[in-house]
Amino acid sequence: VDMWSLGCIFGELLTGRPTFPGASTMNQLDRILELTDKPGLDDIKAIMSPFAATMLEALPLTPPRPLHVIFATEGAEALHFLRGLLRFNPSQRRTAVQALEQ
Repeated sequence: VDMWSLGCIFGELLTGRPTFPGASTMNQLDRILELTDKPGLDDIKAIMSPFAATMLEALPLTPPRPLHVIFATEGAEALHFLRGLLRFNPSQRRTAVQALEQ
């Protein structure tokens, strides 16, 4: 199960609009990092894509926006659930079983 996609869909259900509506690949990646923060070296290695690593290095360092600002009308439980799904590193994301148990 693609838990990142589930996080994107859940974000869309919360707001009624796309979670990461980028105008280009780089813009969309910038929007993702606005929510997840710039990944560390281990996170970049986990995605196993030299192209993605190059794109990440090219982006400016932008401080992340807190989830409670982006999803201002949502409660702590929804934000905690969303945060667990939208982890940059796939090995740190909530699993399907963990999501169902929460």
